[in-house]
Amino acid sequence: MRKEKLDTPCLIVDLDVMENNIRDMAEYSKNADVFLRPMTKTHKCPAIAHLQLDSPATVGIQTAKVGEAEVFAAAGISDIFVSNEIIGDSKVERLINLAKRGKISTSVDSIHVAKGLNASAKRHGIKLSVLIHVDSGNRRSGVLPGEPTLELAMEVVKLSNLNLRGIWTHEGHNYSGRTPEEVRNITEKAGKAMVRTRNQLERELGLEVYNSVGSTPGAKFLGQMPGIDEIRPGAYVFYDEGQVHMGVCKRKDCALSILTTIFSRPAPDRAICDVGSKGYYPPAEYLAFSKEGLQVNWPLPSTGGGVVRGLDGEIYDDIVFHRWGEEYGILKLTNPHRDLKIGDLIEVIPFHVCSTVNLYDELVGLRNGELEVIWPIWARGKVR
Repeated sequence: MRKEKLDTPCLIVDLDVMENNIRDMAEYSKNADVFLRPMTKTHKCPAIAHLQLDSPATVGIQTAKVGEAEVFAAAGISDIFVSNEIIGDSKVERLINLAKRGKISTSVDSIHVAKGLNASAKRHGIKLSVLIHVDSGNRRSGVLPGEPTLELAMEVVKLSNLNLRGIWTHEGHNYSGRTPEEVRNITEKAGKAMVRTRNQLERELGLEVYNSVGSTPGAKFLGQMPGIDEIRPGAYVFYDEGQVHMGVCKRKDCALSILTTIFSRPAPDRAICDVGSKGYYPPAEYLAFSKEGLQVNWPLPSTGGGVVRGLDGEIYDDIVFHRWGEEYGILKLTNPHRDLKIGDLIEVIPFHVCSTVNLYDELVGLRNGELEVIWPIWARGKVR
């Protein structure tokens, strides 16, 4: 079936582009002599995870939640790092049960969380691997680099059923960089803090400390930094307009888009398509709520709400995604003579791919415009 015959809205993936993205990051990791552990929240699809794992450099995957890990484990993936700090009897027990059957590791940023994991691991007679979550500047969860991390590590190593494997960070504050140079500077500062912390722990504790860092914008900067063992990019599998904006990739590298149909042309400067906020996750930093829907406050008109392109890949710079309702999107045409008719199909490259994927049940894989595969997004909605 040709792309033009697909029902809309639907999430489509150019398989050639996606496979090239996967191959590129794997080859980079191999050449940089650093391990690759893809963050799977971008695609939430075991079939794609298996494609990523088909490389000697790729040692496993990362999930945020236990529920996601359960889905990937059921699909035959055994080496999984669960990066949220896991708290609560139900979640901890589920995590420990996964660890009985595979190579599961998780995150701690407090002795409270560590003791809860240790108690459950002890009851089940296993030893659970953990990494200390270091806040390298993102100011989310995590313990500060240097002495605070060392203090927590000294307590964690006393717990009999935990194996302190190393440290990890998500240098996600590099997304605040306004230029590629700023992104790089933020990333390298975070990486240096992680290397110093690793060296301090190894010196003070006499342990070998694994050092894991993770973000798509930072992957190829930190992968070449001495003292980094593992990179954990996620969005690289598809890329998106946000990554283009930061200079991380080119638009030709964007493998995923939303296929949508024009169903109304009520004015020369306006067209209505059949994908709304239930099928496209607008970037929050560009939105303000109004009675009419979601109004984009454009800092960059051609990128903030996603890029519109034709089925042949031509970018329509004169069409912007202007507003969203739940079941429709309003397109603003700056060129009223643009030949856009009722029934025409267009594609939208999302600004933030991860949250958009989570709105769909399946990914439609195309090669040269022909349907090749439909993959269920098994881990969507797994928020526990």
